[in-house]
Amino acid sequence: MMKRWPFWPNLILICVLNLSAGYDNRAHTAFTIDWVKLTLLPGATVESSSNLTLRCEAKISYSSKQPMHTLKFLMDGTVIYSKNTTDTVVEYSLVPAKASHSGFYKCQVEIFKKEKSSATQELTVTGLQTPLLTVQPTTVYEGDKVTATCSAPEESGGLYISFYKNNQYFQHARSTANSAAIVVKVQESGNFSLHCNYMLMLYPTAGHSSNSNNVSVYVQELEITPTIRIFPKPVVVEGDRVQIDCKVSYSSQSDLEVFLTKDTVLHKDSGSFRHSFEVKANDSGKYICKSERGSVQKSSEAQLTVLELFSDPILIMTPKYVFEGEHFNLSCKSFQTQDAPIDVKYGFYKDKNHLIDGQVYSTLASKASSGSYYCKAEAKGITKTSMPMVVNVKVPVSDPVIRTVGKIIMGQPFQLLCESVHGTLPITYTLLKFQKSVEHMTVTGPQRSALFNVSSISHRNESSSFICVAENPGSHYKKYSLSLNTQVIEMVSIPELTLNTKSKVVTEGVTLSFYCSVQQGTFPITFTWYRTGDVKPLNTMRISKTRGLHTIKSITRDDEGEYYCRASNDANETRSSYPVNIRVNLAAWKKALIGVSFVVIVLIIVIILVLFFKKAHTPQKKKRAVELSVKPVHAKSGDPMRVSLTLDFEENAAGNESNEETEKEESEKSQHADEAPLNNVDSGGELIINDTDTVKGDYQNIKQAPPSCQREEPTAVHCTHSVPVNQAELFVNGVIIVR
Repeated sequence: MMKRWPFWPNLILICVLNLSAGYDNRAHTAFTIDWVKLTLLPGATVESSSNLTLRCEAKISYSSKQPMHTLKFLMDGTVIYSKNTTDTVVEYSLVPAKASHSGFYKCQVEIFKKEKSSATQELTVTGLQTPLLTVQPTTVYEGDKVTATCSAPEESGGLYISFYKNNQYFQHARSTANSAAIVVKVQESGNFSLHCNYMLMLYPTAGHSSNSNNVSVYVQELEITPTIRIFPKPVVVEGDRVQIDCKVSYSSQSDLEVFLTKDTVLHKDSGSFRHSFEVKANDSGKYICKSERGSVQKSSEAQLTVLELFSDPILIMTPKYVFEGEHFNLSCKSFQTQDAPIDVKYGFYKDKNHLIDGQVYSTLASKASSGSYYCKAEAKGITKTSMPMVVNVKVPVSDPVIRTVGKIIMGQPFQLLCESVHGTLPITYTLLKFQKSVEHMTVTGPQRSALFNVSSISHRNESSSFICVAENPGSHYKKYSLSLNTQVIEMVSIPELTLNTKSKVVTEGVTLSFYCSVQQGTFPITFTWYRTGDVKPLNTMRISKTRGLHTIKSITRDDEGEYYCRASNDANETRSSYPVNIRVNLAAWKKALIGVSFVVIVLIIVIILVLFFKKAHTPQKKKRAVELSVKPVHAKSGDPMRVSLTLDFEENAAGNESNEETEKEESEKSQHADEAPLNNVDSGGELIINDTDTVKGDYQNIKQAPPSCQREEPTAVHCTHSVPVNQAELFVNGVIIVR
């Protein structure tokens, strides 16, 4: 038997082939969407219930075969119709046109992953369908219900329906369908009409529809109106018996209720009835007979007046306030309103317990006397009760105590507290000063004390003039406190800062004492010393004296500055002194040391300056003088003439002198080896020359000052010139170079 090939491989193969064919078709067919156009027929604005057509046209360019495309119609961005087709024109009809069709439309063409949309067109459908109203039933009795249904079969999108009764709006309904129903309960008799209209909830801009048809409803009256009568007459006296008849003429009484009311329901029945009772003064008023069937009510009323036989009793207490150990009286009174005399009996009660009979009750007050009292008056079977009176037996005040709140500072306001530990509130306190009333204050609670504000006192003994008086209102008891006994604090005066020396300039190493003193102030007093610029105080002390001391031992120049002190006490007001400026001189030995040091420094500076200037002015080269004298040989022809030529040669420093002289001698020998020796020179350095001889002096390379010559004798001239040894040159009958 041949096995059958499974089905699912065939299915997969078919899908693959179809997909391949689709991709091949797409790959071999080239296309483009040129344009898409939407047309609203007959136009963009149409009347309700008319024929409306949406036409979508598309221009598609392709290479070989018209491709399959998807064409969609969209309203407000939501697809309302879609079709896969090869047609280039597709129409979609909206018949009949409704206001809910109003909106923005466009069509869209999709081919594979390409898509193109037309321009958006706005469609407006004017007018709404006229609604239809139906009412069931149209003939009813008072209290019955009718159902009204308003519908617009051709509309959609949800309706907001308004119902009108006799052209007056009275109810509305919302519906997601095209109709809505309400139930109307008929309360009054008479005919009325109903109609309705609606709005589209999704398109409120379409406005209200036209009014529906009017439906008339006929309401028949129920004959259940009662009648009421009072016997024997509507004006009676306390103790009389009265009958009230309440009648209803209604055949079917199965669903009927009849009531007699006066503030409350006095009687109830399913039909007519009679209610009888003995009247009291508080029975005066309006009586109502009411009949009900379902939600329908009918009523009638009558007025009853009851005259008092005697008035309600009144309880009176004397005195007004009752204190322990005192007598108090209670009396009960009533007034007769009728001309005929009647016998009225009285009785007293406390906390619902009978005390005595009579019009007056008297007793001695104690704690047990507190309670609720009332009295009763009775005549001709009529009993009346007075309003209750609560009696609180009060406790007399105890001796008050007067004390201060806080401190009493002279010249400043303060408070006094007056309090009685025992005594029933309210308590009236009176503050006395020098036996004269200053202020009254009544305390009702919860605190038991009175707080008095006092402006100030001017001297210490004035505080003992205050006393306090306490009393209960209505009582003849007054209790006095003792005189106020408390310390009065006097503020410190402005402190004065003094020193243990008259001068404010002191020498290093001494002990300097700062005295901070006040003229007045209650002990203890706190003194504090400060130096301007320092954050922390130098010293603080609290003493029972008017002067405090702060000492700086072995004062130094670092302690210079401005000092001041402050003083305070329990008055909590700090006062400062005027500042004192302290200057500190150096110690004597420091001054001597500074003087000696100054002299030594000056000497060192002088020595340094002397050495410096001496070295600056000491010559660095030595000078040597050479004299050359020329004398004439013959006297007649001319006296021997002595020419003295003195040359000053500067030498270098001692370290280089020998070397320079050696170099000079060698130079002279080398340069003047061919010149004649100079023989006419005497031991004094004078050169003797005949008058026929010529003496020439040629100074070459002289860089110093020119020679200076003077005539010593008539026949002799002495010339001097200073030249450096290594630079001067002298020529006589030749050239003689001296270096």
